[in-house]
Amino acid sequence: MFLHLGNNYIIKTSEIIGIFDIRKKSANVYKFFLKPKLEQGNVVNLTDKYEPASCIITKDKVILSGISSLTLKNRQDDFSLY
Repeated sequence: MFLHLGNNYIIKTSEIIGIFDIRKKSANVYKFFLKPKLEQGNVVNLTDKYEPASCIITKDKVILSGISSLTLKNRQDDFSLY
């Protein structure tokens, strides 16, 4: 199965470790995980001029998407029905 993360970017669902809401900058995932990755430049940013809504952690990358974590989860669940 594949999941569309926005901006014409698609990944295999088997590669996903976690999908997190990062709209709150005070969230632990932002402070302790994402902020250091941003400083290192190890992030694929799919949001052009908008603030990212979710952070997708895969085996080898961190991806920022403008699509909310709830919407991504629902898309993933919808595909599992087929």
